[in-house]
Amino acid sequence: MPEKYQIMSKKVLTPDITSISVYAPLIARKARAGQFIILRAAPDGERIPLTVSSTTDELVTVVFQKVGDSTMTLDELNEGECLQDFVGPLGEPTPIEGVKRAAVVGGGLGCAIALPVAKALHDAGAEVDLIGGFRTKDIVILEDEMRDASDNLYICTDDGSYGGAVRPGLRHRAAGDDEIRLPPDKAL
Repeated sequence: MPEKYQIMSKKVLTPDITSISVYAPLIARKARAGQFIILRAAPDGERIPLTVSSTTDELVTVVFQKVGDSTMTLDELNEGECLQDFVGPLGEPTPIEGVKRAAVVGGGLGCAIALPVAKALHDAGAEVDLIGGFRTKDIVILEDEMRDASDNLYICTDDGSYGGAVRPGLRHRAAGDDEIRLPPDKAL
């Protein structure tokens, strides 16, 4: 039996972004799309809030970017090692009930946040268009997972190296669709 908060799998998504799955069955069974956890990698480490990317019956998966001492320390831990603390689920889940159609948009590491929302909507029977924007093709993450969580996946890059540019991709998806509404301050 795994130890509490043991890292069961670790996957490098890009040189700067890593995914870990942590043994935390009580949290895994309660977590919903849009919620987050707070973890500490070491006894003297700072608390790191991370969105729950996915769950199974016993595992909670989070995705993080190495940007400072705490996430560098987290990245040094390997499969089989344990986190100091792992608390959650925290925050309000994203409302899913009654949604029939949705466009879910994520950019870069934010696709790890968009993914569980798209999956929950898709699993609830909504038609889901997922639009993932990245700087370049080399840093596209979670593409297969996003494809599985949506009816239509649109990958776009700022430099146009994969799937075209982000804003025209979203504009194309929303064109002529009375059901997609963007706030006035987010006009394309």
